[in-house]
Amino acid sequence: MAESAGEVREVLYEERRHASRPFSSDCLPLSLQQSNGADKGGFLSFLSARGERVAVAAGNQVTILRKEDDYQEPCGIFTNSSLVLYACGAWSESHDILGIVDDADVIYFIKANGEEITRITKRHLKISSTVIGLLAENDSEVQQSFFFTVLTSDGAFHHVEISQESSASIFPVNKSGLALKRQFPQNVFCFDYYPELSLLVVVGSITASGKSESCYISLWRKHQNLVLELIASTQFKGLYFERKGYAGHLAYPKVSISPKGDYIAALDMNGCLHIFKLDKETYSVTNFAFQGRTNSDGPLNACTDILVDIVDFTWWSDHVLTLAKQSGFVAMLDIVSGLKLIENEPVYSMPVLERVQKFEGHIFLLEGFSSEDRFGSSNSNRRTDDLHHGEQTPEDRSNQPDISRMCWNLVSLSERCVPEMYKILIGNSKHQAALEFSDRYQLDRDEVLKSQWLCSNQGIKDLNTFLSNIKDKVFVLSECVDKVGPSEEAVKALLAYGLQLTNFYKFSEQNNQKFGEIWDFRLARLQLLQFSDRLETFLGINMGRYCAFQLLEYSKFRVMPIDESAIALAESGKIGALNLLFKRHPYSLAPFMLDILAAIPETIPVRTYVQLLPGRSPPRFFIREEDWVECDKMVGFISNLPENQDIDNQIRTEPIAKQLLGSFWPSTAELAFWYKHRARDIDSYSGLLDNCLSLVGFACQKGVNELKQFHEDISYLHQLVYANENDAEISTSMSLVAWEQLSEYEKFRTMLDGCREENVVESLWNKAIPFMQKRSRRVSLATQEQIADGHSQVERTRSESFLVRWLKEISLVNKLDVCLMVIEEGCRELQSSGFFKDEVEVVDCALQCLYLFTVTDRWSTMAAILSKLPHKQDSGIFIGNLDQRCKVAEGHIEAGSLLAFYQVPKPMSYFLEAHSDEKGVKQIIRLILSKFIRQRPRRSDNEWADLWHDMQCLHEEAFPFLDLEYLLTEFCGGLLKAEKFSLARSYLKGTSSVALATEKAENLVIQAAREFFFSASSLAGSEIWKAKDCLNLFPSSRNVKAEANFIDALTVKLPNLGVTLLPMQFQQIKDPMEIIKMTIRNKAEAYLHVDELIEVAKLLGLSSLDEISGVQEAIAREAAGTGDLQLAYDLCLVLAKRGYGIIWDLCAAIARGPSLENLDTSSRKQLLGFALSHCDKESIGELLHAWKDLDMQVQCKTLMTLTGIDCPSFSVQGSSVFSLPDYGIQDIVDRKNSSVLVKGSSSADKRSHLNSIKNILSLVAKSPVVHGTDWELLLQENGKILSFAAVQLPWLLELTRKPEHCKKFTSGMIPGKQYVSVRTQVVITILSWLARNDFAPRDDLIASLVKSIIEPPVTEEEDVIGCSFLLNLVDAFSGVELIEEQLKTRENYLETCSIKNVRTTYSTLHNTGVDCEGAVQRRELLFRKFKEKNNAGTRVYSCS
Repeated sequence: MAESAGEVREVLYEERRHASRPFSSDCLPLSLQQSNGADKGGFLSFLSARGERVAVAAGNQVTILRKEDDYQEPCGIFTNSSLVLYACGAWSESHDILGIVDDADVIYFIKANGEEITRITKRHLKISSTVIGLLAENDSEVQQSFFFTVLTSDGAFHHVEISQESSASIFPVNKSGLALKRQFPQNVFCFDYYPELSLLVVVGSITASGKSESCYISLWRKHQNLVLELIASTQFKGLYFERKGYAGHLAYPKVSISPKGDYIAALDMNGCLHIFKLDKETYSVTNFAFQGRTNSDGPLNACTDILVDIVDFTWWSDHVLTLAKQSGFVAMLDIVSGLKLIENEPVYSMPVLERVQKFEGHIFLLEGFSSEDRFGSSNSNRRTDDLHHGEQTPEDRSNQPDISRMCWNLVSLSERCVPEMYKILIGNSKHQAALEFSDRYQLDRDEVLKSQWLCSNQGIKDLNTFLSNIKDKVFVLSECVDKVGPSEEAVKALLAYGLQLTNFYKFSEQNNQKFGEIWDFRLARLQLLQFSDRLETFLGINMGRYCAFQLLEYSKFRVMPIDESAIALAESGKIGALNLLFKRHPYSLAPFMLDILAAIPETIPVRTYVQLLPGRSPPRFFIREEDWVECDKMVGFISNLPENQDIDNQIRTEPIAKQLLGSFWPSTAELAFWYKHRARDIDSYSGLLDNCLSLVGFACQKGVNELKQFHEDISYLHQLVYANENDAEISTSMSLVAWEQLSEYEKFRTMLDGCREENVVESLWNKAIPFMQKRSRRVSLATQEQIADGHSQVERTRSESFLVRWLKEISLVNKLDVCLMVIEEGCRELQSSGFFKDEVEVVDCALQCLYLFTVTDRWSTMAAILSKLPHKQDSGIFIGNLDQRCKVAEGHIEAGSLLAFYQVPKPMSYFLEAHSDEKGVKQIIRLILSKFIRQRPRRSDNEWADLWHDMQCLHEEAFPFLDLEYLLTEFCGGLLKAEKFSLARSYLKGTSSVALATEKAENLVIQAAREFFFSASSLAGSEIWKAKDCLNLFPSSRNVKAEANFIDALTVKLPNLGVTLLPMQFQQIKDPMEIIKMTIRNKAEAYLHVDELIEVAKLLGLSSLDEISGVQEAIAREAAGTGDLQLAYDLCLVLAKRGYGIIWDLCAAIARGPSLENLDTSSRKQLLGFALSHCDKESIGELLHAWKDLDMQVQCKTLMTLTGIDCPSFSVQGSSVFSLPDYGIQDIVDRKNSSVLVKGSSSADKRSHLNSIKNILSLVAKSPVVHGTDWELLLQENGKILSFAAVQLPWLLELTRKPEHCKKFTSGMIPGKQYVSVRTQVVITILSWLARNDFAPRDDLIASLVKSIIEPPVTEEEDVIGCSFLLNLVDAFSGVELIEEQLKTRENYLETCSIKNVRTTYSTLHNTGVDCEGAVQRRELLFRKFKEKNNAGTRVYSCS
């Protein structure tokens, strides 16, 4: 107890145990391994300023804990690789960094996760003194780095800054002033730092040896520059050094300033605690006079009783100390009052104490103990004699427990107020202590009683002891409602006690509140009543048993919606329990009745729960008597409550449900729907059709008559599913759903599936026919009603019955025997059997079935079906077209049997559509004949006659649309293919029923002969003679003769021409022209037989003019290819006159070729012109050049004729004169290379010849700049230029020099000038040749031409023409000189005026045309100038 302001206060605290971990053998603190435990070096705890982090140092391992998980699990562990002990440390809480110092003065900086940031040694600090302390600068604003201050034994501070990059900066303080004054203790035992006042308290000695028991406690102020200032000091006696040979030290030296800085406590090694008073105003330190006393106010000796035998201490508050005694007790001492504040002091093993700096009343205790310690973790069981740590002898220390089994435990003690302490005691289930605590502090005992009740078994005794004594009726009622007792009696007692409590809240005028707590009590009463009803139901379900293991089951059952419980019982198949549930809770289950019944397993027989099945009207329900709370007022209140499914289930008792729901029962339509759905589910999930049938049968018995047809359907399905052994093939595994989805007819068909001819009649009589009579009548009536109402939206009922439809369907799968049995049975007693409506229906059905059969080998069975039908004489049914249809069907059966006999089977339906496929029918006829021909042995004439009779029968019965002439034609063709020529001769003339036209007969013969011919394997084969014999049937026919000639051509004429071609080879050749070409190329000089080739071509069918021209073309090309150009020329000339354009290329080649007989220039031009008219685009340019060369040749020949000069001949080889071989002019014109023109000459002669030709060319043309080469190279590469320059150019130049040719006139080569001189013509020829070869003429050649044109007598037009030629001169002055010369020589006035005008125009044109870039622009300019002078226009020509 503590006395403050006249009052005594007891410390109330909560003890919480946190992490507990074993020591590692390699990291066990030396204090535990080597000492008696008094020295706590290496076994420490370091707390952050607010207690967010706790670091436990045990040897060389540091375990870091955090507040977030109540310090239970390590968030980081740091283990030093060296075996060291940690002496001191500090937390930088803002950065979550721990700084710690070991006994080797190495400083470690560690993250909260145990990761080491860096470490600093004395070498880094550059000090020789011992590190005695580490202070953390908790600056939350610093983000990039954190700061620590290191205190050394010489009194110096060293500022250390650690960055996030794990680098350190050290700033030591200059301590020279302290060293000079010798003020700082020489031997520092312990220290403490008070950051709020920046005060440092140090316990040390003046002398370096420190052996004196007189010590000093000094107070220092730390300044901004980390320099210490001594502000107070006092001396006291205490043991702070180890005595030699003495191992009985109790404590580790420690000094601590109280939380508010009013007191200082120092602990020496003997375990004696010294207390000092600190005056914060004068900063003086004085011994505190402590007077200890007991609770009975008796005085105690301070040093001998209270403040001795202490192993550790810390401040609880500013004047309360927490002391850890040697005995293990932890006491709290108020130093002001001198009283102990804890009555029952807790006991700990080797405790180490530290407080949270920022908060009073919050300390951590670290204890070390053996894992084999027989004490528990609770202080109440600890024995102080086993925790005694007095002086020990070496023998005692040798008997210490195994160190490897030691553990440490972290405990926190936190101050609590009275209410908090009360809650803690209750929360820890210390009920007796809590009751005593409540009595001491006058607290409400209800909380303890509630906790006792909640922690009890909640039986009857607990109810009477605890629950009945609780004053809080709301809590008591909630417990009665919510809790379930361990036994039936306990449950009933709780419910009864709850009902007793709520019995005081009956409806009355005084309790007429609309809202409030009273209604909550009434609702609780409803819950209690509901739980009571549920209990009775639960006991009934479980045969009155209520065991401990059923407690949880009942707890769920009473709050579970009653429908879910019922569904659970139904799913488990507990029909008896379900029946009980329906009897006790009928109104609650009524809305869910159908869902509950649907949950009953489908495999359970329906008779076991038939009493639960609903009928048309509901049964009578019996429920318990209503309680006072189950009245109309309560029903109204419940109706206005917000919807809450959980509460609704608990307050809706049966009387309440009855009033809320009223009379609830499903309608007949809903019941019918449910029964159908349930029956389908039973069949789908279990396949037990018996259960389905029973269910629907019971429903019909209970008045649901709408299910009678459904019951009938199930019965039919039941018959099919459970058929007897004889009808095993008829049975089916169809589900009820699938059966329902079938139409009435599909059900009928299913009844007959699998029937054979042996049992089909029985199945019809037993099942199918009765079903058909019922259902078809019902469908017909329903359809008639719809039609009568005018609302029918579907097809009217088909006129055909189910049986007819079924017979047609099985006919599609060719069940002829079944059809025969059904029709025979139906016709036996037609009126009474009920198979068919009447005779018309059975006949129509039989006919339809016959045409639906697809088999082609059961014609006798089909005939039997027809024979079973009622006969005409028996009744008058054959009305309308039925009689005709029967006759047609008989004919079709006969025709089908014939087709099957001749191996061309067809079904009956084929004959109905045969008329629309006449082509297919004809193919069948041909196929019959083909197979008849191929059969071996060969057919006789009688068999062929039978075939013709059968073909006539097919025509009459099945194929009347075929022409008899066609049948005879095909038959005769078959006879011919079968080589029945004599028999064919008679049929080709016709029969009694049909005659064959002569032309058709001839075509048949020709076609058959061709088939024989083309099937021959050789020209001497028998097929050739068969073809000829076949053609001999009509020897006088023109067409037949032509065919015989064709055979003769292929077998006789072609071999004579050297070509042997087999008929099959000829047939593979599509174009007969290929045969002609083959004939021409096959034998040398075969092309010379032109007439024979044309004749053979005509025999092969090439008779048109174009085809004959094609033959001549092939001959001409072959002749040209072999060198017979004369024959090729003759044929080309004929074809050209005929206009056969395909031959143009050969015509062009001959026209440009060597001289031939009758091939003059005119003929060449004719052929070349024909080629130009028909050639392709790519050849036009080449042919035009050829035409120009030919034109040049004509001009040269014309000049030779005019002048009488013979064609020059330079045949002297090797002479100095240029010599050429003996080539014609056309050959020389066509030459591309000059090497052939100078062959046979030596190299020196070739050089001489080329030089001569170059000199000749240089006289008329400028250097060949356009060609980009010189004369020599050009002449070597181009033979045409060389030949013309060597042969033609010399004599042409010679003609220009002879004066006698200047006055001879010829009809004009110049447009507009009727006569020109030979000289002019020669010059024009030379200029034309130069222009064609892209050579620029020399000015003197142009001037020579102009002189010949404007030489008097001359007209004005001739002067204009000459002027136009003058514009091509390179040297314009030479043109002026020529004009001036004419002015001097002319005597006629008009001619003189004309030449003057020419001079003026020439000068103007020349000056204007300086800017003209080409000949085209100069020509346009010339035309424009003369047009200005002569409006009539003048035609202007230029050589450019």
